[in-house]
Amino acid sequence: MLRKLGKTPPTATANVVSIIGADVRIVGDIITEGEMQIDGRVEGDITCKTLVIGPGGHIVGEIKAERVRIHGEVSGKLSADHITIGRTGHVTGDIQHDSLEIESGAQVEGHFLRKGHAPAVEQAALPKPGNGAAVPAEVMAAAEAAEAIAAAEEVPATVN
Repeated sequence: MLRKLGKTPPTATANVVSIIGADVRIVGDIITEGEMQIDGRVEGDITCKTLVIGPGGHIVGEIKAERVRIHGEVSGKLSADHITIGRTGHVTGDIQHDSLEIESGAQVEGHFLRKGHAPAVEQAALPKPGNGAAVPAEVMAAAEAAEAIAAAEEVPATVN
């Protein structure tokens, strides 16, 4: 059998991009080992290797990936090694990352948590209970809030 020179047969490791077009709405979870581009609307969780959300893309759900680039809207928890939020990107939800890049003009509301790192949280100084002094409600509330943040290992942030 003759084979054409210069052409190699496609392999299973070839990069295949799954594209959700602007006129598509998916309700349900998406799982793939490859790369995805979302230009439409997804209401569900997404798990993939690389995710690109176009300017018209909108996701409501949790995202888990190695790399994510956001130019559209995301509402939900986001966990990835490398995250880039473009100037047209809008994220509402908590972000867990190793590397995070936010371009000027991007809108982000949520908590940032760097994978594998606990935040430095200072505990409020409480009076010693042995001296009979009452602990003010404001001090107790601040101490409880600091403990809750430390327990969740999250650092609150808002970027506009």
